[in-house]
Amino acid sequence: MTDYLITNSAAFLGGTEDASVAGSFDPAWADHALRFGPSDEAAITLPAINAVWIHADCFYDDFDTTSAGDGYMWTVSVANADIATVDLLNGLKTFNYTTLYGTSATTKGAPADGIPNATLFTLDVHVETGAAVNGNIDDYRVTFYVGGTLLGQVVSKCDQVNGAPPVKFAFGGANFLDGNGRFFLSNVLVSDADTRGRRFRILRPAGPGAEATAVGGHAELGDADLATFAYARAAGQAVTSTLAPGAAMPGTIGRVVLRSYARNAVANPVPAQIVNRLRIGGTDYDAAPQAPTGQSIEGLESAWDLNPATGLPWTWDDLATLEIGFAGSA
Repeated sequence: MTDYLITNSAAFLGGTEDASVAGSFDPAWADHALRFGPSDEAAITLPAINAVWIHADCFYDDFDTTSAGDGYMWTVSVANADIATVDLLNGLKTFNYTTLYGTSATTKGAPADGIPNATLFTLDVHVETGAAVNGNIDDYRVTFYVGGTLLGQVVSKCDQVNGAPPVKFAFGGANFLDGNGRFFLSNVLVSDADTRGRRFRILRPAGPGAEATAVGGHAELGDADLATFAYARAAGQAVTSTLAPGAAMPGTIGRVVLRSYARNAVANPVPAQIVNRLRIGGTDYDAAPQAPTGQSIEGLESAWDLNPATGLPWTWDDLATLEIGFAGSA
């Protein structure tokens, strides 16, 4: 199982981080939602795989389906075509899809009932493309779930698929609410495994850890502001920070994922790479070294399915004594 995107950050999905609207996010799993206006789109670039899952907590608090609002609620795209959408037109929600791009117009699909208004709900989308779907390289299947229950499915073919994976999933866009209001997203997850029933909680650095030989510290790493940062000038320089996990949550912890957002400030940086680091009981546990490919900001992700200090599944108590951070690497 690989998780490709786990975020609740406006810096990477757009929108405005907003904790002021009651019910727009689940406070057990997030401390804010991302607010989007009627013409906004939160577009996710998908990994290059033919079967991908997308999850999000969604809230539409001004969604008047009896009006003449129009636009696309959710859109799945391959390189040269939108292959499936949930469309809002004159108060009706339908699954629309492309049959043979360039030779046939977009086809109106079945009604998409069951999308609530002014109620927080989970959306899970499974996108599959290529011959594994139905034996033809132009085949695709897109399945939507709301609250874990099947909302609907599009199964068709498009000559622009040609065996390639989906490239983008978009929430909103094309004057989605036609001036009627706004929508909110939180707890956004992209994975190669089934996202139904899975949740995650983002824990940001909360205090200084034991290591502080790099420049900057927990404040720079934990404020979710890309204008502030910590950096290493040599291999081995490091920063670690403590966490504040709070009360234990129900269920079990499937994995701990550490994501650093980094860039190379110069063409030939020294150190050339960074390692995501866990520090447990005074011992460092480093992931494989990584480096941004250019001078733009990139997410560098590492995951631990088990507590590396014990070899056992993670517990909530483990998080209370865990330090997270990074180190420069040659």
